[in-house]
Amino acid sequence: MVRGRVPGPGSKHGIYVYDGGSGEWRLLRDGGDPIKPEELGEGVVLVYFDNALCPACRLQDHYWLDVVKKHGGRGGVKFVVVLCDWFTQNCNSEAASKSFEAFKISSSPTIAVFAVKNGKVVYQEFLEGVRPKEIIELYLNKAVKEVSG
Repeated sequence: MVRGRVPGPGSKHGIYVYDGGSGEWRLLRDGGDPIKPEELGEGVVLVYFDNALCPACRLQDHYWLDVVKKHGGRGGVKFVVVLCDWFTQNCNSEAASKSFEAFKISSSPTIAVFAVKNGKVVYQEFLEGVRPKEIIELYLNKAVKEVSG
């Protein structure tokens, strides 16, 4: 578990999910299959593809954490971090490595925004590079409209 910060340098590689009730990032898994937004249920899923050795990711962490703190307790919105040291080339987690491959993530940071409705992804956007919280929230709200509309 990681509390008060985004899983990053020094954290175990793997897939983390934010628990809004406790304010902690819980390791969902480090082995096995890649993350699938549908596995987290209906609603909006934001996935931060993070490389621990990425300087730009450390800047993105601040904006990401602001959005997580603001929306982390909001029903139907889930936050996920997929963490490796450096993409699939330096990753001690089969699940995280497979997640980078499955979504063809080749730049970091990247935030993927998904809307899941009736068990299917009905909306997706990939935000590459450092994005301020206002931009992340813009796409989060677009995804919310897709789920509720």
